[in-house]
Amino acid sequence: MGRISEHRVLRLEQQTVNLHERLSALEARGAEAPAAPSPVAPVAPAPAPFPAVVTTWRSSAPGPTAGHPEAAATQPAADCAAAPSAAAPRTPAAAAPAARREGSDLEDLLGGRVLAWTGGVAVVAGIAFLLAIAVSRGWIGPGARTLLAGTLSLALIGAGAWLYERRGRTDAALATLSAGVAGLFCTVAVGGPVYGVLPAAAALALAFGAGALATAFAVRWESHGIGALGIVGALIAPVLAGAPSTATTLSLLWLAAASGAAVLVWQRWDWLAVAVFAIGAGQWLWWLAESDRGAAALLLVLCAFGALNVAAAIGFELRVPAARLRASSALLLTVNAMTLALAGWLALDGTGTTTLGRLWIGALAAVHITVGLMTKSTRVNRDIRLLALVLGVILADVTAGLLLEGAVLAGAFAVTTAGLGLLARHRLADRSDAEAGRDATLLSLGLGGHLLLTSIQALTQMSPDAVAAGDTIAAGGYAAVAVVACAAFVAGRFVDDVRPEWRIGLDVVAMSAVAYLTTAALDGPVLAAAFAAEAAVLGSIARRERDPVAAWGGGAYLALALGHGLSLEAPPEALVAGLGDVPGAALALAAAGAAALLGARQLGQARRDRALRAGDDARALMAHLHAALGAAGAVTVLHLASTALVTGFQPGSGATEAGLFDLGVRELGQLLLSGLWAIAGVTALVVGLRRDHRALRLGALALLMVTVGKVFLYDLAALTSLYRVGSFIGLGLLLLVAAGIWQRMRPRPLSDLREVPDAVR
Repeated sequence: MGRISEHRVLRLEQQTVNLHERLSALEARGAEAPAAPSPVAPVAPAPAPFPAVVTTWRSSAPGPTAGHPEAAATQPAADCAAAPSAAAPRTPAAAAPAARREGSDLEDLLGGRVLAWTGGVAVVAGIAFLLAIAVSRGWIGPGARTLLAGTLSLALIGAGAWLYERRGRTDAALATLSAGVAGLFCTVAVGGPVYGVLPAAAALALAFGAGALATAFAVRWESHGIGALGIVGALIAPVLAGAPSTATTLSLLWLAAASGAAVLVWQRWDWLAVAVFAIGAGQWLWWLAESDRGAAALLLVLCAFGALNVAAAIGFELRVPAARLRASSALLLTVNAMTLALAGWLALDGTGTTTLGRLWIGALAAVHITVGLMTKSTRVNRDIRLLALVLGVILADVTAGLLLEGAVLAGAFAVTTAGLGLLARHRLADRSDAEAGRDATLLSLGLGGHLLLTSIQALTQMSPDAVAAGDTIAAGGYAAVAVVACAAFVAGRFVDDVRPEWRIGLDVVAMSAVAYLTTAALDGPVLAAAFAAEAAVLGSIARRERDPVAAWGGGAYLALALGHGLSLEAPPEALVAGLGDVPGAALALAAAGAAALLGARQLGQARRDRALRAGDDARALMAHLHAALGAAGAVTVLHLASTALVTGFQPGSGATEAGLFDLGVRELGQLLLSGLWAIAGVTALVVGLRRDHRALRLGALALLMVTVGKVFLYDLAALTSLYRVGSFIGLGLLLLVAAGIWQRMRPRPLSDLREVPDAVR
């Protein structure tokens, strides 16, 4: 014993010296850090009180012999710590070997824990095998088998409790007690449902007692092992025992799950929550899948296990209020709600009570929504209420999908979308992004998901194929698409103050729905005129409200109007072949051109508005957009005039169809078309020069260049000699006039202005 004590003292001394040397090295490094990077060696700090203590301790201990290895290894380190020299400090790691970490090495792990818990698992498996062999070979009767297994399980529980309380809190004691709890559940499952030697009341009482013991010991000792082997073993006991799917077996399973939920209320062990749900759900779902189950029994099982899973998920959060809900609890609540809804629907529908299955999902939705709308005065925290509300809304959508159809279903989804927008406004108001991060995520998913459901339902009522084919669409289809637009617009107004980026997305959806509805309802020139009118309205809203979303939406509608008019009503080939429907083309192109010119005027007014606060980049962008809109309007009006002019010089209905280069009576029309373009270009150039409008001058020059290209490429190849001469002479004269006007009215460079005397200015 003296030699062992001496070894322990020496080992403690060595550990103390090592600790002191490490602290000295850290202090030396701290002294070196602020100094300049010079090669001066740091001064070793004064030793802490540890060496004195070590010296006193060593003087009271028996002196080590010269041949003792630990004494030889410890002596230099102790001397160095007690009397440091002025030389450079040596590396602490080289002073002595690293200290041995107590209780955490491989030997302790294998000998103290692995062996203990492996033995517990082996005992539980042995009890199950004993009962199975006894049954198969008929060694003893059912009653004796049950009594033997129960006695052994109770003995293990008592031995484990006594060892843990009286002989040290060891893993062996915990494993023994856990094996006894699992074995007792297995015994009850065999003796009750399998053998029938235990009455149902006695089996349930024993199971309740075993669950209470497991809960009490797991909470008192805070032992994960009891939860892992005892409670999880109890949940698996009916499967190990081969118990039939009866009410008694299901009751035993519920009691085992209840003991696990009770532990979770006091000790937040996420892994146990997952185990309780997964193992329990697998067994009661199998029970639901079997036939000949009454609707009342199905509902009772669903409610019992559903409530138990909810308690296991959020019991600890309710007992110890937390600021946020754990991700594991949120996932368990979500999976539990979806499992209850799907399993209940399938089970009740399988019994022929389809309506009751729909009502079951509706009842789940109502319960979750009620929890979500609870006031702040309750103990249920914010995250739980919000998650419950989102789950309730999802389940309500499923219920609506089962009960409703057509435009009515789209309307229900739309109402929910608007409601979620109002909820987002209420929940996210006066909260920073960091505080509202999780709420915003859930609400954005709910809002976007419901808007997607609404859109999908509307598209099923008014499919794009039917719209493209021109099929007759019922009034419900128009109503469904209109509902999408209204829902997105209303929800966007709700979230504008709290999440402007959401409002942008919702407004885009609303404008897209209106465009789709317009396309389905109208056709031909009226469709282009409608797009142009919608573009003008959005432009007015953008200028009045200074809303960039409305401005870009107006641009998109204008692009639709121009695209429809220039591609279908007055395509480019109409410049040669003429228009088939002059009034229709005039309506489409005039409306589109007027909308473009109106947009340019509104944008110009916005640029001159003194109240507008915009940077240089924004003003430059507005200038480019102003020029683009003006050019689009002018080109559209010119295209309408050009096609109308050419249409008057087309051959009659009885004439032979002519190609693009076989003009016949079209030659005069092409001659006049070249003159129209040249006159328009010269006129625009004069106006641009008088108003000093650079964009207008550039547009006029571009039109004149296009006219030159037409005359030299098309007219030269297609027109006869007389018309060709007229085209070239007319264009040449107009170009000379334009050049003369340019020379007289061109804007003078800044250098010329600087050379003019001050008196002349």
